[in-house]
Amino acid sequence: KAPERQSDTIREEDIEQALAMIRASQKPFIFVGGGAVASEAANELSAFAHKIHAPVADSLMGKGAFDGTDELYTGMLGMHGTKTSNFGVAECDLLIVVGARFSDRVVGDSSRFASNAKILQLDVDPAEINKNIMTDASIIGDVKVILRRLAARLDPMRHDEWVNHIERFKDMYPLRYNKDTLTGPYIMEKIYEVTEGDAIISTDVGQHQMWAAQYYKFRRPRQLLTSGGLG
Repeated sequence: KAPERQSDTIREEDIEQALAMIRASQKPFIFVGGGAVASEAANELSAFAHKIHAPVADSLMGKGAFDGTDELYTGMLGMHGTKTSNFGVAECDLLIVVGARFSDRVVGDSSRFASNAKILQLDVDPAEINKNIMTDASIIGDVKVILRRLAARLDPMRHDEWVNHIERFKDMYPLRYNKDTLTGPYIMEKIYEVTEGDAIISTDVGQHQMWAAQYYKFRRPRQLLTSGGLG
């Protein structure tokens, strides 16, 4: 029998503050990290993102926690990420961080990160709160449980203008590479085609690791086996 999930750290006042922030937001954006994979929160994350109608970016370790073929998915965030994800975080009014640690590869200049947004961080580890980026609110606990509780108390939302704005970024700034010669991205795209997106990809660290993260669409957790901060 699976152990009971720890949820006694999830305070009602923190949930209520988060709900108020989500309801007030016109331009919400979700950033998901490895904690959502560890928590096995993929179903809850998908339900939550669609309920609040918010675009979703991930970190390297968060790959597959949110379906890479979903229309709300914008790609990886940070220095190896997509322009769409980086513009989305720069322009959003609420950044909801699900089990991610704000590594330097994601944040860059911390004084300018998500400068227009209130930041709501959901994490099982209280040491991650206000460590690299100062938050406006946080909920400590298992993100699978937190997402389920938040979604249960929210009415379905629509942010069509915001989501369409992000869609235009996707059209304007797709990932590009030189099509005239054999390249890593081309090979990754071919592997994706041949495997019909159903392979488990394991990488070393380096450039090929980034190509795998950028050009293979991961549909479920643990489809990408790779070392992040503990390389």
